[in-house]
Amino acid sequence: MVRSLSTTARIPDRDASLVDARNAPPDFTSNSAVVYNNFLSPSEGTLIAPLCFSIFATSRRYEKGHWDAVITNYKEVELADAIFDDPEIPRIFQRVREHLEEHQLREFYGEEPIRWLPCHAIDLKKEGELNAHVDSIKFSGDLVAGISFLSPSIMRLVPDDAPEEGWVDLYLPPLSLYALTGVGRYRYSHQLMPTNSTFVTPDGKEIIVERDDRLSVIFRDTKDQQ
Repeated sequence: MVRSLSTTARIPDRDASLVDARNAPPDFTSNSAVVYNNFLSPSEGTLIAPLCFSIFATSRRYEKGHWDAVITNYKEVELADAIFDDPEIPRIFQRVREHLEEHQLREFYGEEPIRWLPCHAIDLKKEGELNAHVDSIKFSGDLVAGISFLSPSIMRLVPDDAPEEGWVDLYLPPLSLYALTGVGRYRYSHQLMPTNSTFVTPDGKEIIVERDDRLSVIFRDTKDQQ
């Protein structure tokens, strides 16, 4: 199997063409919702995805719905680094965390140390839904980020308290990394749009996104609760 050199891998720049902010609310900032295209290499994707599915295969059946009706037809599992026999996967995850610390989180923490929750993997069936919601602040900190596998999708952000103010769409191709901070973290809800939704690029090109089965690995920081 081809190995990536995680410590020397090229890190892509933010891809503004994957963010449709034409209808953005007045308080939206470009740093609050970003997408990095091809953040992982194809070899890293073919390493991580099958191992995640092997964990899912032994864990549980697809859930018809979350307790708060946010997500349907899915499986979710915690990915503690210790569960992987292959040390390359924890190294890849650490590279993602270090990138997010440097480029997305440092402004919120200053010189304070950043702590992370264990990663979570979510297997969402083609017919599954991730409906508009705002994450609970009980455990998470200033960021939620995710790497997408298998299927492209569109994530829509809408002000939770004033949906009439507008929206922002993120196009999430396989192997891309998205990150939500600032207003994108707790003021805006986020959801996955249904299959055959349309994403519009900054130059006006329309992309019809047919969403299939989707795998994502989610990263969250955590802060002590007072």
